[in-house]
Amino acid sequence: MPQSWDAKYFDGKSPQSMLVRLQLLPKGVMLHFMDGRSQHWKHESFSIVRDRESGPVRLLRGDFPQETVEIPDHSFAAILEQKGWSGKGWRTSWKQKSISVFAAIVLFSGILYWILDPEKPGITRWMVQWIPVSLEEQLGEMTLTQLFPNRQTCSTPKGDRALETFMLSLIPRDDPYRYNIEIIRSPQVNALAFPGGKLVLFSGLLESLSSAESLAGILAHEIQHVRLQHGTQNLMRQLAFSGMVKLMASDSGAFLEQMLEGAKTLAILNYSRSFETEADLGAAELLKQQGFSQDFLVQAFRAFENNKAVLDSAVPQYFSTHPDLNERIKNLENQNRSLESSGTGKILNPQSWKELKNICANVNSP
Repeated sequence: MPQSWDAKYFDGKSPQSMLVRLQLLPKGVMLHFMDGRSQHWKHESFSIVRDRESGPVRLLRGDFPQETVEIPDHSFAAILEQKGWSGKGWRTSWKQKSISVFAAIVLFSGILYWILDPEKPGITRWMVQWIPVSLEEQLGEMTLTQLFPNRQTCSTPKGDRALETFMLSLIPRDDPYRYNIEIIRSPQVNALAFPGGKLVLFSGLLESLSSAESLAGILAHEIQHVRLQHGTQNLMRQLAFSGMVKLMASDSGAFLEQMLEGAKTLAILNYSRSFETEADLGAAELLKQQGFSQDFLVQAFRAFENNKAVLDSAVPQYFSTHPDLNERIKNLENQNRSLESSGTGKILNPQSWKELKNICANVNSP
């Protein structure tokens, strides 16, 4: 009878772990899941990692984010050494090093951010610039999935083409992030930016706007949240201490699980007043840089200010967690007066804007 051990399995797509029973075979391992499924991992298909002498052994398979099996029983490590399997991946690979560096940055800068005034996150901002974009992308994708697991997205051929043209016009060619926007069928008057470049636009907001220029102003604002890593900074502050507890317990695999479990709350996207002001002013500069009027965001704010039906709606509002609207308009107008005259380009022609605005018209409400 092959020897077996209790283990935790991570699929690389979800922060949740699953209990499995691992059997060691002559040329690999067999995983037995609690629901009756089994997986056979051939020895050449996975690497073996042990970050600490007293820590758990981890088997890693596939491209990043990898499938991971974590075995805490020290007897498993001894058996691997006897079989001569420990040489293949007995040191931390560059991907695991990236995660370790990220963990260290989270802990150190998170503690500083917790101690310092959140309205003055200079040290944290300096440190988050070292976090790999690939890890931010993973965090953003998992946060989106956890917040909106059953989201209903809108798509039509013409609407998709209009959206692609829109985003290509708005994003600088040298931007380090690969932006991906989803339009979700929902009455919410809202837009969200997630770490790593994932953007969400709710149909309630899209349908309430009168022009593509107003939408450009709002999305330029959300893009600035990504570029300035506001969500990543919030995540570090939120999870620094829970991450420390995990690492002190020498449970390295559980660190990512705990980190992403914490991403279930909207606190990551609940930006401080200084973050919102910074994103507003940065949006105006981005619009000017791309050849558009820096007043696009002011136009959007003016439209909402004049639309009492939208502002009084019972559904969550785009401005519900943001600073006072009048204050934001004044700040933008003051900055815009100091900027040189910007471009007058149109971001979409009228027909393309119509196709984009109606992209959810034939999608049933959730």
